[in-house]
Amino acid sequence: MKAKFIGAVLLCALSLTHGSEYELTYKDNKTCIDVKMDVKFSLTDGNTTIKFDGTNFTVKSGDCAWSNESVASIILSNAKEDLLTLSFNYDAQKNVVMGTMFAFTPSQYFPGTPVPNTIPMADNGDLSLGRNDQLFHCTSSQRMTLTGKLEDIEYTMQMDMSNTQIQAFNIKDGNLSSDVFVCSADKMTTSAQNTSEATTTSSSNGTTEVTTQPGTTSSSNGTTSSVNATSEAPTTAPPTTPATTATPLPAKSRYEVMEGKNACLILEGSFQLEVNFNNMTTSINVPQTKNVNVTGECASGNTASITITPTVKSDLTSLTMEFELDAKNFSHLVSWSAMGKIDKKDFNLTAKSYQNLSDARMYYKCEKGGTFSDEALTIKFKEFKVQAFNVENGDFSKNGLDCKEDIGPIPPSGSLPENTFYVTEGNNTCIGFKGQINFNVPYLSKLGNAEQFVGIPDTFNTSGTCNTTVDGYYAQQLTVSFYENWNLTITFSSDVKQRKLLTAEKVTKYSISNIELYYEINNNLFPDAVDSVMGTMGHFTANNVSLLETSKGKSYMCNKGATFELHDDNANVNNTRRLGMETKNLRFEAFKDGKNVDFGDPNECAGDEETNSIVPIAVGAALAGLVIIVLIAYLIGRKRSRKGYEQV
Repeated sequence: MKAKFIGAVLLCALSLTHGSEYELTYKDNKTCIDVKMDVKFSLTDGNTTIKFDGTNFTVKSGDCAWSNESVASIILSNAKEDLLTLSFNYDAQKNVVMGTMFAFTPSQYFPGTPVPNTIPMADNGDLSLGRNDQLFHCTSSQRMTLTGKLEDIEYTMQMDMSNTQIQAFNIKDGNLSSDVFVCSADKMTTSAQNTSEATTTSSSNGTTEVTTQPGTTSSSNGTTSSVNATSEAPTTAPPTTPATTATPLPAKSRYEVMEGKNACLILEGSFQLEVNFNNMTTSINVPQTKNVNVTGECASGNTASITITPTVKSDLTSLTMEFELDAKNFSHLVSWSAMGKIDKKDFNLTAKSYQNLSDARMYYKCEKGGTFSDEALTIKFKEFKVQAFNVENGDFSKNGLDCKEDIGPIPPSGSLPENTFYVTEGNNTCIGFKGQINFNVPYLSKLGNAEQFVGIPDTFNTSGTCNTTVDGYYAQQLTVSFYENWNLTITFSSDVKQRKLLTAEKVTKYSISNIELYYEINNNLFPDAVDSVMGTMGHFTANNVSLLETSKGKSYMCNKGATFELHDDNANVNNTRRLGMETKNLRFEAFKDGKNVDFGDPNECAGDEETNSIVPIAVGAALAGLVIIVLIAYLIGRKRSRKGYEQV
């Protein structure tokens, strides 16, 4: 009989600062499944995006696995009675994957949704956790994407996990394994630090950003390519004087200036001051909301301000930030000042610096973090969000502007990097895909309908699955995540019908069957987009297609390039919008066997074959011309000889 969940379940509240721990126990009150992570969710119906964390999730039920069973699960629920299921299974090689499913009621998140039904959302690719006798560990950020559809509305949820530790099998007497499986993102980071003399900085979601020597860029899968590009100066700059010791930033908090019962100025994030005082630099954390008083001035004319005063023991007495509007209705942070005490000596410092934020009708956001820098007083922040003007109903506006740090480096037009993406489960690589990829994205600009070319940069994350089905056929998937909230999923389907145990052994041919792109309109990639579309999500797909077929063990190659047409799922029948996905130097192979990441012999596209045939055709034509010239010369010579003979 299966070891069903019995007795007590231990749960620590999900906290983005201290992490979370879900432990499923059995009758001896010993752990059989252990999950620890920092997690954030982003749920969208294509128009509105809702972001939340898992603070209210608790363990509802689950199934432990006996030593001879390969399936286990843990089910979590929250105050809205949503269900988040984490399922685990391992294959014949003892390689474990984790799948996720989220069941929720759309009307509780998106007011006005007429259908009260619950919708199940399933992940687009499972997470590889190593062997079934290992403890999975990943400090870096990893994303799982879940999708579901109800009443012609397609919902998508991003589940971003960091500081993750998971074990679902072979936990001996409640003790986790000492054999640790480290995720590839963490291994890449370590390798990059050792080989490229890189500096590293931790972002707000746990990922490690690597800055290599000039001329090289490091991608998430460890490939490095040379790029000739000039980068713009960021809107935020590093502190002039670094702190002598690195102090972690506090937990994210929300500070509000109130006008009656509603907020008129909202500030969110984790904040730390770097105070240059008495020839030394000291870091002071800004306390959370529960430990401060917030006052300030609501927007009056073109100015507004917020003052944070700690109510607990702190080296900080107060922090004030002042905002202004310019003649073009654009908001700026114009000064910040702080008072406090360091080594029993009082300080009172003010920084005046013009920091560009956003149009006054929108909020400004910088999730990955940065600094507002001044020689004497610097503010470090992460998960930053602010709106000082035009706050309605006590909350941020629907649309916002992203800082450049969130989006990351954007390839210059005409110099797209050639990236290589892999899907690996356990020690086996099943998909390899490389090339330059560019999207021709339709959007609404300030001049009317327009199109913007957006390419995949050399900074990205990859995920996917080596074992799934599409329309009853054995399939594999690759997902590439880049910029912020951009996800490209490519599905490869085989000629093998679904069976109880899916393997690639009997596959003889395969092709691309589905392409799906989720993207976000933001000010960095679409600088002239109208305010009404800023921050909105787009979704384009090419479904039920059979493109670029090749045989198992072979790769598909098209250096000349291939173009795919994707259709807007949100457009009505009479107004179908199209998005072009263009590739160059394309090469891919799915249903690969073993650890070899090299591509198999290529099956060339028609365009490449035509190019390759030009040389032999030209050589043949030249030889034919030469033969004709020799023949003509011979005939002329013979004719002259005959005339001479007759004269004699």
